[in-house]
Amino acid sequence: MQKCPKCGENLRNGQRRCSHCGYRAKQSDSEKMTRSTKINKKTANINARKIIPFGIAFFILILLIIVFFLVRNFNSPEAQSEIIINAVDNNDTQKLSTLLSTQNNSVDENEAEAYIKYIKNEVGMDNFVKDVNSKIAKLNKNDTKNSDFVTAKNGEKVLRISKNGTRYLIFDNMSFTAPTKEAIVKPKQETTYKFKADDKQKTVVAEKNKPTSLGKFIPGEYTLEAKKEMANGQFNGHLNFNFNDSNNESVDVIEDFNEAYVQVELNGASEIDTDSVKVKINDKTYDYAKAKEFGPYPKTKDIIISAEGQAKKKTFKSAETTVKTDNLKDKTKVTLNFDDDEIEKYVEKKEKEENSFRNKISSFFGDYTAAMISARSQSNFNLVSSYLKKDTEKYKATKKDVKSNELFYLQQPQITDIVKEDKTFYVTGQTLKEDGQYGEVEYQLEGSDKANDLKVVKYSEAS
Repeated sequence: MQKCPKCGENLRNGQRRCSHCGYRAKQSDSEKMTRSTKINKKTANINARKIIPFGIAFFILILLIIVFFLVRNFNSPEAQSEIIINAVDNNDTQKLSTLLSTQNNSVDENEAEAYIKYIKNEVGMDNFVKDVNSKIAKLNKNDTKNSDFVTAKNGEKVLRISKNGTRYLIFDNMSFTAPTKEAIVKPKQETTYKFKADDKQKTVVAEKNKPTSLGKFIPGEYTLEAKKEMANGQFNGHLNFNFNDSNNESVDVIEDFNEAYVQVELNGASEIDTDSVKVKINDKTYDYAKAKEFGPYPKTKDIIISAEGQAKKKTFKSAETTVKTDNLKDKTKVTLNFDDDEIEKYVEKKEKEENSFRNKISSFFGDYTAAMISARSQSNFNLVSSYLKKDTEKYKATKKDVKSNELFYLQQPQITDIVKEDKTFYVTGQTLKEDGQYGEVEYQLEGSDKANDLKVVKYSEAS
């Protein structure tokens, strides 16, 4: 482009007459216009070279500002808190399990789900958001404090927020971890538990009456589907525990399985010595006690129960009872029936027999007591040895005691019961025991069929 020498209007290349003022350019004017154009272009180029660096610098500055805001939106402590808040608020178990998992403790989605429910129920979403942001703001302003906790209404710590270095040398890097506690079981019998945790199947063997950990868990209320194996069978059910009921370092597990306990009542057994009673359940035998609960047993299998006990040293058995699965409850009462007529007839017969030699046994104890006192006072075992069966434990113990010269007092027992089996006599009586307390003692004697030539074989005291 050229310019008109007269008015300065732009002229096209080769144009001789100005369309604005009508001036007709000469050859010399054309040369002037060309030189002028070149000068103008050169000036424009110089100006452009001066402006471009400033433009580039301005563009880079704008770009850096944009990048800063983008980085801040994803990496500032506030942005980091929004990630965990949104995960809880939106029930994003997958995201939350990733955020809360550490090198030492993996959090699966089931735990994350329990955690979210616990936060919403025991903290409240509004309070959770407020507390998280408040803790982060305080940590940002405090150079000496590196961590703080978000707590539930009951004071339970639910989230630890800590400063862990920086991001891009500008922003504090925040770590979010959920405190853990041991879930503890304490079974009454040795038990093997099988359940799923940390996205894998776990097997835990717990000894009888020993606190055993099922693993570490983050805050929540848990219902773990589980199986347990015991000597009495296999059970399906759940392991339940709630951090609201926890201790400082642990939380107790409550078992909920399809199991039944059995309580046995005896009918027609008034003459039977209850200390001798044994209860048989599914081929296993147990000591009997009134109101004692046996089990647990699976509710999916029938239970076969019977009992036996002694009256006057003779064993009597009850009728066998089968409890069907439909009748099995958490606590099932079972009545076992003995033939009371048979037992009473036997007891009456034995009592008549024993009364016939009661006087002989009473006379023996009078002589034995006097001989024992004399032997101890004179330190002469020969005075009492004839009343003891030789080489028995009682014989050896008495011989040792007689030589000890210790103070001794023996009272003749008041006989309360006598049971005869062949030539053996089981005698129960009341007298002063070795500890000076009045109570029940038992003697085992041997002699002839008619209670002659009696000798002491054993002696014991009821606890």
